[in-house]
Amino acid sequence: MTPTTMPSLEELDVSNLELWQHGPPHEVFRELREMPGLHWSELGDFPTEGGFWSVVRFEDIAAVGRDHETFSSDRSIILVDKLAPEGEPDPIDISANMLISQDPPRHDRLKSLVQRAFTPKRAIEHTERMREIINLIWDRALEAHPDGRIDLVQDVGIYVPSMVIGDMLGVPREDADRLVDWTNRTTAFEDPRIVPDLGEVWRALEEFIPYVNEMVTERESNPTDDLTTAVIQAEIDGERLSHEEVLMFFFLLMVAGNDSTRAVFTSGIKSLMDDPEQMELVRSGAVPLEQVVEEFVRFHPAFAYMRRTATRDTEIAGQEIAAGDKLALWYVSGNRDATIFDDADTFDVRRDPNPHQGFGGGGRHFCLGAGLARLELKLWIEETLARFPTIEQDGDTERISSTFLNQYSTIPVRVA
Repeated sequence: MTPTTMPSLEELDVSNLELWQHGPPHEVFRELREMPGLHWSELGDFPTEGGFWSVVRFEDIAAVGRDHETFSSDRSIILVDKLAPEGEPDPIDISANMLISQDPPRHDRLKSLVQRAFTPKRAIEHTERMREIINLIWDRALEAHPDGRIDLVQDVGIYVPSMVIGDMLGVPREDADRLVDWTNRTTAFEDPRIVPDLGEVWRALEEFIPYVNEMVTERESNPTDDLTTAVIQAEIDGERLSHEEVLMFFFLLMVAGNDSTRAVFTSGIKSLMDDPEQMELVRSGAVPLEQVVEEFVRFHPAFAYMRRTATRDTEIAGQEIAAGDKLALWYVSGNRDATIFDDADTFDVRRDPNPHQGFGGGGRHFCLGAGLARLELKLWIEETLARFPTIEQDGDTERISSTFLNQYSTIPVRVA
């Protein structure tokens, strides 16, 4: 969509994929942050679903995120309530049972049980295995491309996170390809190159769920020292997760773990390649890697938005919101809010403090895996730059066509 064909803000549908061809439409979000109230969009690709409000300012996103009683996560975290035609099995019926799509008190019960197993200590204990996996994937990429011309996403990015989280869950490393395929087909539903029809999402679940079900059943009978077993055995006051709840947590970890760190790492490395000064700051150690990770996440949040639904009539930023209205919390906009971040549209690893919303806008749904993601990203950056004295972009990039997933599908690089 060119500037000459851009509709007025009143007619604009922020979910129109034409706006997102080259990534999040930051110019549009800047205009929306400056207008009073909130912006209403008709959901053009799903006309039977009704429209949605865009929440674009940092403080408004935070306020909505903290108020789970007024703004519910129930049913769906994307802008649609149904993906399948009437009468056909719908993937959202399954995803509605995940922790991320729950409200308190059920959400709090599930999260408390899961946190007993998914601890920072467990992630730290996995550090050396993460390093091993990162270098194993780079070894494989170089073996396949001895000239050093590698696709940062397809040869490296899609495998490291799936193998890291899979390793923690106890999944055999040789199944990484299958896990990547299943999770891609369930989340990239807006991209016809990956999901040619929406029935493909259900077909992926039909393959994924029996695989996980068999693994969970096996761990219930024969416990091992992995995260799956720890989640099964997590207990509070004699209560444990049900078999189905364990299945859904496994699925959530695979989806979130795959898309999040893959998207942030590959996009962040591209930003370093685009700016030699920033690359040198990182390589020289002038900026702590922990700080570098935070700017990676601020500038390139893995998920462009999360949806909430108003449970009652209310008001945000002077805008009247009716019960049942959908709201998109645009993290890609909140992270560029100039009232919070100086020079917000500039990628700068020296940024400190960095109170970004890349792991959510606060409240009950702050990302459970944020600690693991931060550690994995730190190690991935560290091992990659230590291994390669030079890494340069080597061709045109492509992005996944999505308003939800904020990531590249292809970044050709040349490493030395």
